[in-house]
Amino acid sequence: MNNFSVENLRKFVEDVINDRLEPHMKSEEPPEEQGDVKVIVAKTFQEMVVDVEKDVLIEFYAPWCGHCKALAPKYDELGQKLSGEPGVVIAKMDATANDVPPPFQVQGFPTLYWVPKNRKDKPEPYSGGREVDDFIKYIAKHATKELKGYKRDGKPKKKEEL
Repeated sequence: MNNFSVENLRKFVEDVINDRLEPHMKSEEPPEEQGDVKVIVAKTFQEMVVDVEKDVLIEFYAPWCGHCKALAPKYDELGQKLSGEPGVVIAKMDATANDVPPPFQVQGFPTLYWVPKNRKDKPEPYSGGREVDDFIKYIAKHATKELKGYKRDGKPKKKEEL
C-alpha cells in the first residue's frame, strides 16, 4: 500500500471505467485428470458447464457434509453408468472452496442442478430422489437428446435397441 498516489488512483478509476479489471474469484486449481464425474472449479465453470454443448447435472457439495458423503458413492456410480453418454456430463464442485456463479444458489449441501444444453441461462434445481435409478430416470426424461443406453423412462435399452 506504499504505492498510493493520485496517479495510481486515476489509473485504477480508468481501469474500472474501461472494464480492464478482473474480478477476484475464489477457485481451486483444476484437477490434472478427470474421472467419470467431472470435477469443476470456479476457473473452469464457464468452460465445463456453461459453454459445453451437453446437458450437465452438477452437484455443489461440501467435503465435511454428511449427506454429501452419503451421496458420493451413488453419484460416482451414476457417473460410471453414464460415462458413455455423449450428450451428458455428470459434474461436482466443492462450493466451500470455489465461488458459485449466478444464477446458481447454494443454501445447503448437497445442492444439485440440471443444466440443459439449450437453456444454460435457466438451470433447474434438482429435487428428485438420490438413488442412482432416480438420477437416471430424471436424466433420461429431461435430456436434450435421448440417451444411447436408456429409454426416456430410464429403463435400459435392450441390445437390439442400441
